[in-house]
Amino acid sequence: NTNQNIMKTKKERIFYYDLLRAFAIIAVIICHLDHFFGPLTTPAEIIAQMTFHDIGNIGVPIFLMISGALLLNRDYPSLSGFLKRRFARIIYPFIFWIILILGQLYLHGYNSKFIWSVFIGEPSITWYFWTLIGIYLFIPVINSFVKEYSLKGVEYFLAIWFATVILNNFHSYPLWTFFDLNMFAGFIGYPLLGYWLSRKKFNLSDKKVCILGFLILLISLAVFVYFGYSKIDLLSPRYLNITNIFMGIGLFLFIMYLDRLNAFTKIKDNYIGKAVISLSLCSYGMYFSHVLVVKELSYHNPGSNLLFPLMFVLIVFLSWLLPYVLSKIPYLKTVSGV
Repeated sequence: NTNQNIMKTKKERIFYYDLLRAFAIIAVIICHLDHFFGPLTTPAEIIAQMTFHDIGNIGVPIFLMISGALLLNRDYPSLSGFLKRRFARIIYPFIFWIILILGQLYLHGYNSKFIWSVFIGEPSITWYFWTLIGIYLFIPVINSFVKEYSLKGVEYFLAIWFATVILNNFHSYPLWTFFDLNMFAGFIGYPLLGYWLSRKKFNLSDKKVCILGFLILLISLAVFVYFGYSKIDLLSPRYLNITNIFMGIGLFLFIMYLDRLNAFTKIKDNYIGKAVISLSLCSYGMYFSHVLVVKELSYHNPGSNLLFPLMFVLIVFLSWLLPYVLSKIPYLKTVSGV
């Protein structure tokens, strides 16, 4: 019976979601490492740094797309059951980690106004937690809509969402004060996009969809870097711009269809696969722990392009180690974010 249970849990893990989640948390960390680079003197160095940073922008969309793929079109016995389960998983770790993060800032002499603004998500990464709460409140409503109208309904929503994103990017939204598309705007589009991509049957071979995903990722990343380098103002708001959406679509399709082509069969059960699953399981804890690690190491910052790869690996490793170790301590697993 125990063996059956082990088999069941192994079966339930979808490797390409673990891989996407592992990539997403590393991407999020990438976004916060700009100051660890050394002086950027040549255009090539600037473009290399910008490309590295812009890869980091894929993290948040991927997290939200995975949520949609896993949480939508499901039978939830009760509304309160869904909310309790979801909120327990994100609120307890948030309380634990935010105490450590704010405590660290207090010890380093930051004033109470700044500490409060970090808590509510102003100049910090905690904005994602508050965004997640808003999305989870909305998921049961959207879940009923998806169950009722299936993919056609999702396509209807996404078409309007995409239109609001484009209008927003060109600073033309809302066109008319009372023509309010706010219900369709914002981060809620990503879970629906993830659900749609995970269920849509394309009239192409798996190999062609995989290549298409990779090309979409590559082209949209190049456009993102070009816009940033040329200071073209089409990249606001961050995470909700056309290029970012296409980067998310590209990576999601690329990894999902690589899995369908059995590209990960060899690594699934070896140490690489185990590392990917561990990063995936620790990803929510790492979202908070990396704030502590980055802050602490910024006081010992070599500021060198040569040493940057080493700092990057060290930061990712320590950010994983903290929640991993905490998850092994009785009573702390609940708050570790693992």
